[in-house]
Amino acid sequence: MKIIFMGTPALAVGFLERLHREHEIVAVVTQPDKAAGRSRSALQAPPLKKWANEHSIAVLQPERARNAEFVEELRAFGCDAIAVVAYGQILPREILEMPRLGCLNAHFSLLPRWRGAAPVQHSLLAGNQKTGVTIQYMAQKLDAGDIVTQIEYSIAPDETTGDLWNNLTPIGAEALSQALQQLENATANRTPQDETQITWAPQLTREDGHLNWRDNAQNLHNRVRGTNPWPGAWTTWNNAVLKVWRTQIAANFPNDVASNSIGKIVAVENDAIVVATANGALRLLEIQPEGRPKMRAGDWARGARLQRGQTLGETAPSETAPSETAPSVAR
Repeated sequence: MKIIFMGTPALAVGFLERLHREHEIVAVVTQPDKAAGRSRSALQAPPLKKWANEHSIAVLQPERARNAEFVEELRAFGCDAIAVVAYGQILPREILEMPRLGCLNAHFSLLPRWRGAAPVQHSLLAGNQKTGVTIQYMAQKLDAGDIVTQIEYSIAPDETTGDLWNNLTPIGAEALSQALQQLENATANRTPQDETQITWAPQLTREDGHLNWRDNAQNLHNRVRGTNPWPGAWTTWNNAVLKVWRTQIAANFPNDVASNSIGKIVAVENDAIVVATANGALRLLEIQPEGRPKMRAGDWARGARLQRGQTLGETAPSETAPSETAPSVAR
């Protein structure tokens, strides 16, 4: 088939490579180049643009997918189908109705759970034990299209957002490949989503990485996982930001601690720092002091001469935890 592929981040490249082996990719649509570097004077191309240029495939980078000139430019390719992976814009009706067989989107959750821009992150923040990939027909409403197929994936206790992206990409590429073949053979399923089961996954902000030690150890561990690699979990030490990249729940530690122990270092181990929370304790394994590279928490603790009883971060009243029914954000 003649396929137009739309996407932006590096994880979409794996999907594109798979489809390129099986179909004719007539064009790649991605976001415009962005300013990069300290001076913000240099432009950085999206990963999909670099890949497409290396394979002599046409690249389109509209500021807005609704632009009439772009829509007509896209129409000229005469595609059979459009495949979308994390493109970042809702497509107008003119594009959705353009291809002969339709538009399919790969979404990194088991829809209708976690509609929105950050489904992997929110599945981890919520402590979900399973997620997956959904291939859906595209609709004008965010992630609301009928489902073609879903593949479940069991989440390991210590997987991060970066880990899940890497592990879900080949699963999703396989699912999208199969769905396009079904579309071509007129055998693709079309199952409406259950609107009563919707949960929302809005884009994260820096504050989503804030570790409030008045939360419990499991929730804090999930926050570290869900915000790695971006925005990164963080606390403070000596009035400077301390990033926390990997953690474990500390075993054999009392669930209930005195209120004056919350946020305090209760042990400095060879490879970790153990911090008291409102319920249980958290082992910090990999940290990053401000202005320095990532390192083992135990190595940093010895260099900084940390001792039991010292306190990390703030112990302000607990913030509202991410909700599985958080309201949608405008897009």
